[in-house]
Amino acid sequence: MGQFKPLQPLTGESHLFLVGQSSHGFWVARDLEGRSEGIFRNQKEAVRFALAEGGHPNAVLISPNGVEPSYGMGIH
Repeated sequence: MGQFKPLQPLTGESHLFLVGQSSHGFWVARDLEGRSEGIFRNQKEAVRFALAEGGHPNAVLISPNGVEPSYGMGIH
């Protein structure tokens, strides 16, 4: 059985990412603040990107719903 690891608070430099599959089958990782986004062939790569960009082990939220790419329209 795995060990429980408590959630760690986000720092000021951390960003939350939403990861989900688009209607076209690609995986999207999008910063909830609209600063960064990536489109990937599989969930593993999308989560890896979100963890690297988010700067925190708790930076990823997996969406049970579809996530469509913004194609840069939401990126500041």
